[in-house]
Amino acid sequence: MNGLLPETSSKTGPHGADQFIELLRTLADPIRLRMLRLLETQPHNSTGGLSVGELGEILKLPQSTVSRHLKTLTEAHLADARREGTSMFYRLAENGGTNGNGGGVVKQLRTLARSQLENDPLAKTDTQRLAAVLRKREPSASTAESFFGKNAPHWDQLRAQWFGDTFHLEALLALLNPDWTIADIGTGTGAMLPLLAPHVNQILAIDPNSAMLRNAKTRARDLNLSNIDFRLGAAEALPIDKATVDVALIALVLAYTTDPAAALREVHRILKPGGAVLIIDLQPHTVELFREKLNHRWMGFSQNQLTQWLTAAGFTSIRWHPLPAKAARSEKSNGTPVPDLFVLRAQSEGDARD
Repeated sequence: MNGLLPETSSKTGPHGADQFIELLRTLADPIRLRMLRLLETQPHNSTGGLSVGELGEILKLPQSTVSRHLKTLTEAHLADARREGTSMFYRLAENGGTNGNGGGVVKQLRTLARSQLENDPLAKTDTQRLAAVLRKREPSASTAESFFGKNAPHWDQLRAQWFGDTFHLEALLALLNPDWTIADIGTGTGAMLPLLAPHVNQILAIDPNSAMLRNAKTRARDLNLSNIDFRLGAAEALPIDKATVDVALIALVLAYTTDPAAALREVHRILKPGGAVLIIDLQPHTVELFREKLNHRWMGFSQNQLTQWLTAAGFTSIRWHPLPAKAARSEKSNGTPVPDLFVLRAQSEGDARD
């Protein structure tokens, strides 16, 4: 063997002279050599490759001519094709050509051709045009700036149109510790269960009304939520053992209790040391409709009042935060005044939670 040409013992075998001569004919065409040189620069991954149109733009040839040469290269197993949507993209074959046979010789020939084309004016022009073609694939900084500049005033509405108003809030629930046990006190029909269940170990769903609890069970069954333990009981006397819960949730429930201070003492009892309670409820208000139609016992809670009750129950690190003003919800209330909400987080005495 002379370093390039393979030794042959058969004219028709997989390594024979006929096949090698056909390979030389394929590589002898200057257009195909330029194509292979361009394909050789593309990464062999899902984004690598050049389309017929891109190759035509680089080589300044009609697409019909490019397609004809690409057919020859793919039939010789020198190029691979992949489909992306309605387009075909071509790149250098992984096996080096000849259907895996004589690949070393093909690499030698490509290396020789590449060295001969290195200083060729056409090849240099191909390289410049290739860079220009690849730049077109990426949106320019000015294009991106123009797009976001134009859409900034209504970006939130545009995003909500495609993904909804709450996807980012629901996604944040993945921050919950998957080992936690959560008590959903006053679960009602279980509205919070589908949000919480995928992210924690267990939920204890508590409600004093059997009809509400039946609806919650139906919801959980329909959604295949299997990590929920339903229990009938009031917030002031929770059917939960001492120090067994990581987080207690009391969402729009405290206003229904007969004795909020007693309910908070019960919550402290069931929490593990360092466990947390999350309270969502109404700020102080004078909207009688909530007492008359919704059977509220309490007309909201002030930050000072809740802080006193929680401190007396043994809670620390109390954080109170107002939620968006009622003006943001007025369109859904048919003109009825809607009290403002708050969220409060407090921690049971002990080590901080993870």
